[in-house]
Amino acid sequence: MLPEQPHYDTMLPIFVYGTLRTGERNWLRLLRGHTISERPAVAPDHVMYARGVPFVADGAGVVVGEVMQIRPENYVAVMQTLDELEGFDPQTGEGWYVRVARMVLVNNEPLLVWVYHGSAATLHDFSTAEQILNGDWLA
Repeated sequence: MLPEQPHYDTMLPIFVYGTLRTGERNWLRLLRGHTISERPAVAPDHVMYARGVPFVADGAGVVVGEVMQIRPENYVAVMQTLDELEGFDPQTGEGWYVRVARMVLVNNEPLLVWVYHGSAATLHDFSTAEQILNGDWLA
């Protein structure tokens, strides 16, 4: 069952699975120095596709990533920057990616987080041949 979607200004941690993971190019540009913690996590009931960059969606699989806890004093600015990076408009709820609340597991404990999913329009043309079966973009 999917969680009820909180308002976009709710300060949830962020599950990242691609270029925002620790040490990757967008982490270096946008997250380094703005987090309290960065913990390994998995997103059950998710599938990953890649075409240059990764996209995830709800599905029968597991995606590997990290949960980023953003410093409260930086949260609004960081989320605005991430929304812009992902082409997401919180006013309309639409974009290249969409930001959704999902449960992930950190040390086998469930945690509600924001996840950037590929939008329906973005994922429309993806095929199973573009699926990352192990769910780990860095592997």
